[in-house]
Amino acid sequence: MFLNGLYTIKQILQEGSNNSLSVLIRLNPSDEIFKGHFPGNPILPGVCIIQILKEILMHQSGNKLILSNATSIKYLSVINPCVNSIISIDVELNEMENENISCSALLYFESVVFCRFKGCFKVYKQDSGI
Repeated sequence: MFLNGLYTIKQILQEGSNNSLSVLIRLNPSDEIFKGHFPGNPILPGVCIIQILKEILMHQSGNKLILSNATSIKYLSVINPCVNSIISIDVELNEMENENISCSALLYFESVVFCRFKGCFKVYKQDSGI
C-alpha cells in the first residue's frame, strides 16, 4: 500500500448518501517511486494513480478491493509532485450486485485535470477464488 508513504490523506468529505467523496491528498516528492520515474523529472505513474484511488475506496469501505473493470481511464496531465503535491479527488460510487462497486473519479488540482476514471471494483474475499 502507498498510504503514508507515497501519499497521505489530508481530508475526506463524504457527501450525500455515502455515494460521493471529496478527498484531498498530499504526495511525498521524496518517495522512492519518483527516484526511478523519472530521475530529475518526477512523474506519478498512471498505475499508482489507480492504486491510490483503490486504497481510498478501501479506506472508506473497510473492504479489500480489486479492480475488476476499467471502462475508461484518461490521463490528461502529468502529475509532478514537485509542482502539484496536493491532489483533489472527487469520487461517485454506486453499489452493484455481489458487492461490486461502480466508480467514477476525477483527479485534479484547481483547473488542471490529471485523470478521469470509470470502472468497477470487486470486494475481495479469501474464499472468492480471486
